[in-house]
Amino acid sequence: MPIGEIIARRRLSLRAKLALLALVVVLTATLVFSAVTLFGSQWYRQAAFSRMEFAGAFFGERVLRELELMASDAGNLSVLPEIGAVANGTAQGANGTGADDEGNVYWRKRLEAVFESVLLTRPHYSQVRYIGREDNWREIVRVHRVGDRIEVVAPGGMQSKGNEPYLADRKALNAGLPFFSRITPNHERGRAVGPPTIRFVVPVLGAAGTVGGALVINADFEWLLRAADLHPSDGFSVTVMTSSNDYMIFDPVTGPGRLRFHDTPEWNPAELPDLVGIGGGDMADTTEIGWRRSVNVTSLPSGSPNRGDRLSLRTDIFVVTELPTRLLFAPLRQQLFCGLAAAIVLSVGAASVAWIIGKQLTAPLHRLAQGLRKCDLGEDMSDLIPTTNDEVGELARALVSLNDRLYQKSTKLNAIFSEAADGLITISEAGVIEEVNAATARIFGYDAADMVGRNVSILMSEEDAERHNDMLRRRIGRREQKRLIAGREVAGVRKDGTQIIVEISVASARQTGGSRYIGVIRDVTSRHEQQARSEALVKALERSNADLDAFAYFASHDLKAPLRVIDNASAWLEEDLAPYLNEDTRDSMDLLRSRVARMERLLDDLLNHSRIGRIEEKAQIVEGRDLFDELRGLLQIPDGFSFEATPEFMDLRIPNMPIKTVLLNLLGNSLKHHDRETGFVRLSGYETDTAYHLSVTDDGPGIPPKYHAKVFEMFQTLRPRDEVEASGMGLAMVLKHIQLAGGEVRIDSDGSRGTTINLVWPKAARADKATGRAA
Repeated sequence: MPIGEIIARRRLSLRAKLALLALVVVLTATLVFSAVTLFGSQWYRQAAFSRMEFAGAFFGERVLRELELMASDAGNLSVLPEIGAVANGTAQGANGTGADDEGNVYWRKRLEAVFESVLLTRPHYSQVRYIGREDNWREIVRVHRVGDRIEVVAPGGMQSKGNEPYLADRKALNAGLPFFSRITPNHERGRAVGPPTIRFVVPVLGAAGTVGGALVINADFEWLLRAADLHPSDGFSVTVMTSSNDYMIFDPVTGPGRLRFHDTPEWNPAELPDLVGIGGGDMADTTEIGWRRSVNVTSLPSGSPNRGDRLSLRTDIFVVTELPTRLLFAPLRQQLFCGLAAAIVLSVGAASVAWIIGKQLTAPLHRLAQGLRKCDLGEDMSDLIPTTNDEVGELARALVSLNDRLYQKSTKLNAIFSEAADGLITISEAGVIEEVNAATARIFGYDAADMVGRNVSILMSEEDAERHNDMLRRRIGRREQKRLIAGREVAGVRKDGTQIIVEISVASARQTGGSRYIGVIRDVTSRHEQQARSEALVKALERSNADLDAFAYFASHDLKAPLRVIDNASAWLEEDLAPYLNEDTRDSMDLLRSRVARMERLLDDLLNHSRIGRIEEKAQIVEGRDLFDELRGLLQIPDGFSFEATPEFMDLRIPNMPIKTVLLNLLGNSLKHHDRETGFVRLSGYETDTAYHLSVTDDGPGIPPKYHAKVFEMFQTLRPRDEVEASGMGLAMVLKHIQLAGGEVRIDSDGSRGTTINLVWPKAARADKATGRAA
């Protein structure tokens, strides 16, 4: 009976059958391999240790060179005469000794120029500063990099840095010892606004021999590591880490990666080297050789004897060098080749036997694969499922289930594709239309069947089609990003030759045989036409505003000029005819001049009304009591009248303009139209999360409800102008201010006695009203 049939009758799973077969093969080969590998491994292991230590020291040296350069630059800058002059000048200014300001400016400018030259020479430096000890370690001279530019910070932009972590080691500062900081984000005014940064701090001694400040060089830690020019090869990979698990990987294939800071979302602990158990937890100068990989950890600065103790300062940086152990022991494998050759011969023999047996075991898999190749998506494949309960049966049932799910998903996607309101189109790598939906055919005026198989350039102008074909030729064979175009507006051409404007988004999908491009198309021609109409309306509004400005100028100058002539002429005439005028003629002359004055006020109010919303008014947040005092100074309060405000209004913080103008009109109106010799006017208000609620209350004659809307119209007064001198424009201007701010106004009065005018002024006024300017 064949061996395969015997095993099958045992009802073993396919996994057990293959495992049993592999066990027989491995046992045969292991007997040969074990005899060969017992010899000579110790010498190769020692050589592997030396190779890993040399590689770690080499890559550590490259990083250390940049740190030494940073320390050297800082040391050289700290002894410059400019540093001493600025430090002494700052100390004299702090002690009140009357330091020469002109001299301080001269030395500071020279120091700024030196710092700027350093940043130009060292592209990975982000800042060079001299920080004085006074005022909680305040910056004295600062030059920093902003994008591709180098800026000198003005004295007004200097900050106090005494609370920053890199100045926390006061013991080292007081002792005058330079040191490297830990890698932290750059902070500006208490906020993290820059990349992870390493700083080198050099205390600077003042004239009295005590530490008067510090020179600080900031370096973008990622670009400092890139400047180290680490290019591992021969299978090595290098990770530069800190004690906070910040890391940057230098891969031999993809090159240097990005610096991953531990407090950022991009930080991935899965990318960190596995250092568990290496060196007993001590990360200083350790080498471990494992079965799969070999690791060397070199702290910076290391004690490499060939480097000498050039940099005695410690950092929390260490370099992890990794190499697959199989590459490390490549010489050993070459040495063992001969022994392996003999083992291979034995393995081939064993494999031949295993192949014969495995062929019998995998026959159901071959039948399943042939059936799958012949079936279409959605076709019933239940007859392909074998009757066995081993892995073959499970695999067949899983594939049938997968086929059903794919068919359902395909049906759903086809329905979405066909019925989508926007146009959907797929084209090949050569630009040939493969599939369109009904919306695409409707947009371009084609039948869907007429578009399939034709080049997509039929939907473009000749110029756009030529550029599109050139782009496709350049993209052939390239790895594309998934999303190529998002919301771009281009010109399209319909079947009848008319041009339309469409908005397209294009994504790519990598498939067997090349890339496919999927486009979403939306006809935005009507939107552009509407936009053109809107622009025409805007231009018409601008012309209307220009006409209004012209009218305002005319009303302010041309109409008022004749009135001034009449007023002057009447005064001259009255003066010349003074001996001949009687009481009636003098009353007539007074009436003439009063009507001229009334007309001038009317023109002034009309001009002010037209300017509301078009003239910028600078608004400031003021206290309610300050606004009350200002209003009291502007009002003419008759004797016998009181003007008061509620405590709630006094405690408000409120924008002064144009609310002051509105309240001045309402308060003046209450006083002007009062019908008694004594009375009061009260100003009240409170605020909510969205608005200020203000009220003006008086004990005057009241306003009948039927006039509550009419009084806000232009040129409207409730009493004849011969009784109350008014233009009728005050409340109209109040209403226009409130409407432009998006607020509300309401009159509470029954017409018998007393009136309260309530207004709601939104806090979140329109953006164009933020500074008092209308749209």
